[in-house]
Amino acid sequence: MAETFTSTFINNFILIFVAIDPFALIPIFAGITHGLKKNEIKRIYLRATVISFVILFFFSILGHSLLSVMGININSFKIIGGLFLIFIAFEMVFEKRDERRQNLADTALDEVSVISLATFPLAIPLIAGPGSITITMLIAENSGPDIVSKMINFFPVTLSVFLAGICMWLSSKLTEIISMSLLSVIQRVFGLLLGALAIEYVISGIKNTFGLS
Repeated sequence: MAETFTSTFINNFILIFVAIDPFALIPIFAGITHGLKKNEIKRIYLRATVISFVILFFFSILGHSLLSVMGININSFKIIGGLFLIFIAFEMVFEKRDERRQNLADTALDEVSVISLATFPLAIPLIAGPGSITITMLIAENSGPDIVSKMINFFPVTLSVFLAGICMWLSSKLTEIISMSLLSVIQRVFGLLLGALAIEYVISGIKNTFGLS
């Protein structure tokens, strides 16, 4: 029982942590908040952390209901969600995701106010993006029907969002410690892990859909 719980927790944590990719937020956040006052930076990372947490919590609790209303079977969602995560993993391995995220951040910096950056692009979609929302819903679906089980399984999501907030908070210091080449290596390893776990979701969805053992 304990081994199963630990294994599930580790798998869920790896999935959501890799999807959010807090380390990739370090240079982005440091760049878009460069030159701002400390109190402004604090407001931005706190707001981004809270907003992204609320969004992911919403999909964790009501994700199943949304799928039911739209008539989407969970196995179909596993297949398409897994394929989508494989695409994200591909981007991470070939360093396309950081480029897309940075372009998004640069565009937002030109178009919105400083505090609005907390909502877009930080909370949405850099932290609570399609990938992390998909994984949050899949984690919730694999939980028990009771709210306690869902809350326990939501803990890896909470922990990952918290770590994302920590990375934003310490971004200016971390950019001096962690080299871009090391971040690149970490991101590629994360991409491989995400791809492998995403394939498991696709296989599981196909097996359940067609009744394969």
